[in-house]
Amino acid sequence: MSKFKSFLKGNVKEVENASLKLERFDEAIILRPLSSGEADAISEGCFKNKPGKKGKQERVFDTIKYNREICTASIEHPDLSDVELQESYGVRGADNLYSKLFLLGEANQILEKVTEISGIDVSMDDEIEEAKN
Repeated sequence: MSKFKSFLKGNVKEVENASLKLERFDEAIILRPLSSGEADAISEGCFKNKPGKKGKQERVFDTIKYNREICTASIEHPDLSDVELQESYGVRGADNLYSKLFLLGEANQILEKVTEISGIDVSMDDEIEEAKN
């Protein structure tokens, strides 16, 4: 028997999409968990070069952009790439639609749920406590 049998693709438990009901909408939005690879790709696009000390360029991470992009990537329903939906808000692009469609509090709820279902919200302290028990 293989020592890594539980890691084979067919044996891995799938994380299900999550439903999040926001008060302003009749339908819930559907969020999917993001893989590490997807988060890495998004992260790479969230660095900016800014002038630093003595004119040297420094790479700076844009946390706001990262949070917005992981939320946008996670939303399955409604389809933020839908042209009709974008036109109804007078914008082009999923990220611009996200900015118009959701209020700040709603965006925070979405981010919280995305981090939860993607396993980002588990702190090292939580894992240590779980291991102790």
